[in-house]
Amino acid sequence: MAHPPISLAYLRALTDCTGLFQHAVHSIPNRKLGYTTDDNARALIVAAKHYERTGEDLDLAANYLSFVHHAHDPDHRFQNLMSYERQFLAEDSTQDCFGRAMWGCGCAASSGLPENIRIVARKMFDDGIVWAGDLVSPRARAYTILGMYERLQGEECTADLKGNIDLLADSLLAQLRDSSTPDWTWFERYLTYGNAIIAHGMLVGAAVTGKKKHEEAARKTIQFLTDTMIIDGRMEIIGNDGWYVYGKKRAWYDQQSIDAGYTVHLYARAYQLLGDKEYLDLAELAYSWFFGNNRSGVWTYDPVSKGCYDAITSWGLNLNQGAESCVCFLLAQQAMEEIHADGGA
Repeated sequence: MAHPPISLAYLRALTDCTGLFQHAVHSIPNRKLGYTTDDNARALIVAAKHYERTGEDLDLAANYLSFVHHAHDPDHRFQNLMSYERQFLAEDSTQDCFGRAMWGCGCAASSGLPENIRIVARKMFDDGIVWAGDLVSPRARAYTILGMYERLQGEECTADLKGNIDLLADSLLAQLRDSSTPDWTWFERYLTYGNAIIAHGMLVGAAVTGKKKHEEAARKTIQFLTDTMIIDGRMEIIGNDGWYVYGKKRAWYDQQSIDAGYTVHLYARAYQLLGDKEYLDLAELAYSWFFGNNRSGVWTYDPVSKGCYDAITSWGLNLNQGAESCVCFLLAQQAMEEIHADGGA
């Protein structure tokens, strides 16, 4: 089928002068629940890539970077939750938020954005990298590897990014070995949300280190996700109503759009870096989840708003269109556009 062209219309509708709203009531921004650095950092990636491709919507990239900059603490970590009144809520900054912010800053720093914008992203990234070795969360490690990988595509960084990537990839590999069994090849003894991002981090880490052990880990974990989620010609995302704990029954609902977007992005990157046609086919199959090739046979992409519904539930669609779902769908769209532009069939 012909897929819709990339449009930032809904992303813009969900954005005000402060940043990207976290949630929506259907397709109406929910001001009561404010904003997150998590969402603005990932939206920064989308906006930066979109500007590179089209030369449009520069104001969105600047707005999201401004939010991340405001969240940036003097100790070079990032606050996350902000109320509509522009007050950060009392909480410790999370490692996953740090990783997402570093991913966003690394991408913006090495993008085609104007130099005066890239300087801001570059400074936050280069200051924050000192915390990379303290990360424990596998997702935070993976996000940070992705940020370092993107940062390496741009101007030289004084930090030893390749060495840091090697250390983080080794730490993920150690976690993989500790958690794996003959029938479970994964970094944790459970599959929850955003699983594909961990394998994605290992994949780009392997591309930087060039080490066979890292590439083998990436291939094996991608295969494990594929064997677990690709069933009868469609993708079956791990449901959030119980997840999938090793040795227990998996949950089939709710299937969240973030996981579909991340999985498309993983397969597209695997095709780019490893060259196996199988990954291109898997990217196409995973992408079709948004357009009805899913357990419930429904579209999660909204052709009217250009947004994306949050999840497929046992009773139908969750009709809310929050920031995370919108951004992760756009990341998937951009990944698919890139591989086709590079000659993917």
